Amino acid sequence: MHVKTNINPFWLAIPATCDFMASTLMFIALTMVDASIYQMMRGIIVVIAALLSIVFLGRKLYRHHWVAIVLIVGGVAEVGIIAILFPDDSEGASSSDNEVLGIMLLLLSQLFAGSMFIIEEKLLNQYYLDPFLIVGTEGMWGTLYYFILLPIMQYIHCEGDATLDKLCNYGYLENSAYAFAQMKDNAWIPVLSILTIFSIAFFNTFGIAVTKFASAAQRSTIDTSRTILIWFFSCVLGLEKFEWREIFGFIMLAFGTLMFNEIFVIPYFGFDTNTADKIKARKEETDTAGYMASSPQTYSTTRNQRLLNVKGSMAKR
Repeated sequence: MHVKTNINPFWLAIPATCDFMASTLMFIALTMVDASIYQMMRGIIVVIAALLSIVFLGRKLYRHHWVAIVLIVGGVAEVGIIAILFPDDSEGASSSDNEVLGIMLLLLSQLFAGSMFIIEEKLLNQYYLDPFLIVGTEGMWGTLYYFILLPIMQYIHCEGDATLDKLCNYGYLENSAYAFAQMKDNAWIPVLSILTIFSIAFFNTFGIAVTKFASAAQRSTIDTSRTILIWFFSCVLGLEKFEWREIFGFIMLAFGTLMFNEIFVIPYFGFDTNTADKIKARKEETDTAGYMASSPQTYSTTRNQRLLNVKGSMAKR
């Protein structure tokens, strides 16, 4: 079988566009919600990637997958509702409105992110590509998009509109000049920006590698494992207020994620019947049985006795 190793870079523009939309919406949403809520809400990507894999990759989900999806959706919903009902009082009366808009943008961004995962897995099934090649090419497209759109955003006024005003930076949709002025005033901003670039580069490269050697669903599952660390450090550093009600949503999200990825398997009620290990074991048994039944060298307990009887008959003749 010939494995294709060269790909038209325009094909990689498709997942790059999804990543462009997802990243932009997520970073806008991050200015409206706490980091832990931001990360927990991103857990819905497991559900989106799983459902899209059914439609576009022909995957089949079993009982434990569907129960896990229900738990993840329930956990994400609980965290979102708590964030809206109990906003941070230090941010004023508009905090609740910002939380709602931020959560809506996060859900929309995860639809694009899930689409990116599925498209990349579809391409990786048809080509044998180096993860660095994919990340580099997608990064080229993303840079090109921002080179075109950022100058345009500098001239988009959004004052006076209640919704757009939340997305604005001093009256404009984007204000890059002010961003560079902030970097000049605070030396930590360019340092953190450079570290963020390297972090995202390694994050995307490792993510592509997981998709290549595992699956898009497993990539999205691993992606949600950061939640507890972000929540912990955000509270310890005083970046957000600890909200104990979110614990229930986190437990549902974490348990559902582990169950979906079969890290935790419930050995009752048929939840362990169609795990990857059980399906593989059944396939091996079927293949072995089929080989034994069709093989001309199949061993038989009476084979030696039949050979002795034949030899004895020939000797008497």
